[in-house]
Amino acid sequence: MSRRFGVIVIVVIGVAGTCLAIAGYVLSPRAVELGLRFRRATLERALPEHDTFTTSRGTVHRYAGGEGDTLVLIHGFGDSAAGWSRVARALSEHYRVVVLDLAGHGLSDPVKPPLGFDDLVEGVEAALADQGNGLLLIGNSLGGWMAMRFALDHPDRVHRVLLLNSGGASWADVPDALLLPSTREEQRIKIVAMFGPDNTPRVPDFMLDQLVARGQDPRLLSLWNEIAHGMHLDDELAELRTPVELLWGTPDPFLPLEAYAKPLLEALPNAELHTLDGCGHASQYSCPQQLTELVLEVSGPEHRAAD
Repeated sequence: MSRRFGVIVIVVIGVAGTCLAIAGYVLSPRAVELGLRFRRATLERALPEHDTFTTSRGTVHRYAGGEGDTLVLIHGFGDSAAGWSRVARALSEHYRVVVLDLAGHGLSDPVKPPLGFDDLVEGVEAALADQGNGLLLIGNSLGGWMAMRFALDHPDRVHRVLLLNSGGASWADVPDALLLPSTREEQRIKIVAMFGPDNTPRVPDFMLDQLVARGQDPRLLSLWNEIAHGMHLDDELAELRTPVELLWGTPDPFLPLEAYAKPLLEALPNAELHTLDGCGHASQYSCPQQLTELVLEVSGPEHRAAD
């Protein structure tokens, strides 16, 4: 390599490094937003059908793709349809997969508070009205609560419910700071709870700040204020005759296996429990392959034939 060529290489590398540093500085205020857009684009490639439905609070968005029995994925509190992006394609190779943004989440209205439990129920009803019977429902956290609500209201339309670290039963030990963190440290603790200690990504401080800011959405605050005070299904769990599979990532500081999942198992008349060890509260993020395999195992043809 000539001396002149070496100088040119050093200059080019220096310019490229400077450009990357500037780009990182410019984009960093939008890093979380860009990550969400990337996940949604991934979901849209896997599930190319995008439909909208009108409710009393505005428009609800739904994505779908694949063929076969209909498998509905319902996300949790503060999440969106894009949260299923790492499992949607694999599941769509076996099912017609339907994913929606709950009301007030993702792209779905309303854009301003108040946001209540009934708004979410109405949105699910609208998004699934044309999906026929024999539905398989998977719900994570608040999404599991929504899945049980739908199955209780439409027992003739739901074939099986898969509850992924699901809410719905009364549980008084989830501190507000864990669900709605207001500091970087609280946000770090939440991320570990979501992913499990062995799968937690390293998140820089500026992204933690952005996540905290997104979590302070007034719509989420109004929804939490409602569901945290008595909006549970305890008195109806014994009426849920639809077969239920509890898929539980551990450890889960939100809804612990021993103190919450096992009592929920006992309260449901037709349920089985399966664990995803080390995956935390949201296995669709932390353990997508293991979750996909377990979903196929407990909802596949052999399992359905035994019903």
